[in-house]
Amino acid sequence: MRLFLFAIGGTGSRVLKSLVMLSAAGVRPLDEDGKPLKDLEIVPVIIDPHKANEDLKRTESLLNDYRDIRRKLYGNDPNGDGYFANRIVTLREIMSNSSVTLNDTFIFNLGAVENAKFREFIGYDTMNEANQALTSLLFANYQLENKMNIGFVGSPNIGSVALNEIKDSNEFKAFSNIFRQGDRIFFISSIFGGTGASGFPIMVKNIRQAANLEGIENRDALSRAPIAGLTVLPYFTLEGNKHDQRIATSDFIVKTQSALYYYKNTLTGDNDSNVNSIYYLGDPVRSKPYLYDPGEHGQRNNAHLIELIGALAPFHFAGMPDNKLSDPDGYPLPTTAYEYALAKDDLTLNFLSLGHRTRQLIYEPMCSFHMLFLFLSTGFKDIIGQGFTEDEPKIKSDFLASQFYRTLTDQFMLSYAQWLSEMNDNMRSVALFKPGEIDMSRVIEGVSVKKALFGHKKVDNDVFKSEMNKLSKDSASYSDRSVEYKLLDLFNKAAHKVFVERFENIN
Repeated sequence: MRLFLFAIGGTGSRVLKSLVMLSAAGVRPLDEDGKPLKDLEIVPVIIDPHKANEDLKRTESLLNDYRDIRRKLYGNDPNGDGYFANRIVTLREIMSNSSVTLNDTFIFNLGAVENAKFREFIGYDTMNEANQALTSLLFANYQLENKMNIGFVGSPNIGSVALNEIKDSNEFKAFSNIFRQGDRIFFISSIFGGTGASGFPIMVKNIRQAANLEGIENRDALSRAPIAGLTVLPYFTLEGNKHDQRIATSDFIVKTQSALYYYKNTLTGDNDSNVNSIYYLGDPVRSKPYLYDPGEHGQRNNAHLIELIGALAPFHFAGMPDNKLSDPDGYPLPTTAYEYALAKDDLTLNFLSLGHRTRQLIYEPMCSFHMLFLFLSTGFKDIIGQGFTEDEPKIKSDFLASQFYRTLTDQFMLSYAQWLSEMNDNMRSVALFKPGEIDMSRVIEGVSVKKALFGHKKVDNDVFKSEMNKLSKDSASYSDRSVEYKLLDLFNKAAHKVFVERFENIN
């Protein structure tokens, strides 16, 4: 199964970044029996005309690093097991039809939208006087003058016009040609801005009405496709916009209410099957104020709890059984809505603040990945030439200079540490791990190691090294695998043993 994941606007990119972090930790969608989905490919497509958006650029870079790391570990096998398990690919990577020209990127090409003011895009200057008057009633002057390469500046009425061009793009044609029965589609967008609020219903409309579009294949499969969306409600505030009211925090709720009414009439009504599952997520406790930036300066927001929780929604949707999404004839069922609640309504959150099902899904993988981060940062270099590194395939000192290791440690892990720091410094503060702590026995916030005869059980680099030595000696399975796979698989298995034997169980 392929899960086509359309991340729309700045919120889309930020939620997608959290999904990549969870995937790196080894969090995988589970079926109704609690087993990881097999043969899953995740195909992210970022839709945002604002190419200078720093959140978009950070997410694109992270996706590329993730893909490079995973290829070294598993090749093209969709069924990874452990860190970087989920296969994440571009549309170009899985295309078999060469008649459509497409770049190998996660970014949707919106060239016709990006390179013009809105007035130029709609041909305002070529309209007759009556149509110009009508257009001026519908759009404010600042909207007509909006340079769309910075996005739609909180104006969904602009986005609903501009993004309708998507249906004629090579990316949409490639997506429709690749899509097959059994695949699923998920949208990530905010509802209180411009790009996300408009892009979600426009994309759903074009998919459901694919039979009316020219040059589109697999029309029947698209019209019946299981579709879901994460609709992110207001969760942050802005500061520094006293003299520029194009985007105002005070408008977020009004925009949300208007969009929800529209969504109900077109997407999520009681008898509507345009969207099978809708996930609502927001927080009345707003973030630390983000610097007001309608787009000219890059728009870079700190990571937030909402984005972490939102990243779980596509996993939930991917694991749902077919009979909850389609009737026996394969037609989509009416919309089911989902919400999320914390187990503890705290301003500073750790794993214990999350619900039981969330902890079951992410607790051990995230902790294991954080231990890997600490191990690679503080202990790995000193043990090369000892123990498991001497078993075949040998891990030699030149491995530290390899492209794989540099991408993993100098790029991906650096982004991971920054992501954790940003969430910890936000409101609500997400303190899953103690900032700056390198003592493995103390690093998990709110979780202790088990008691021993004297004191507490030990958890450090030596413990992991010892466990990895045992696992390496007992296994001949690595002889025909890469050193990259051996290192991460050994640590993942050792981490599971350490967590079962040495840490208190919070699940």
